Amino acid sequence: MNTPRRPSLLGDAEIEQTVREFAARVLFLRAAWHAGKPGAENPLEAIERDARALSNALKLTPYGSAYWSVLLPDETKHTGDPGAGLGLWVAGQVIAMMQAIEGGESEATIKSKLETMLADVVARLTGRKY
Repeated sequence: MNTPRRPSLLGDAEIEQTVREFAARVLFLRAAWHAGKPGAENPLEAIERDARALSNALKLTPYGSAYWSVLLPDETKHTGDPGAGLGLWVAGQVIAMMQAIEGGESEATIKSKLETMLADVVARLTGRKY
């Protein structure tokens, strides 16, 4: 669906896949680091690098760049890039949810929250939600 104020040049399915793969990578990086797996990178550096790659992959339109800059001003200021700022925000949400599970919250409840957050990000990137 091509809306006049579409935040990304990617198709809906590509956006969905890109966002979900990024979130999965954050989970993997943190788990590998905490498990002490050989070759595991510092997750903070790796996540920031991956957030910049996410920004390139999302192909934000000028509208999308402005949109995410307004929604996530601190993250955008930190990275200088609204797409990377979005990646850092998503990573922060994913990590907070992992910590909630580690703190004893129900995995089913957190999975539902994670799904809701990812669906919201995808809806905003596709222009279905403003």
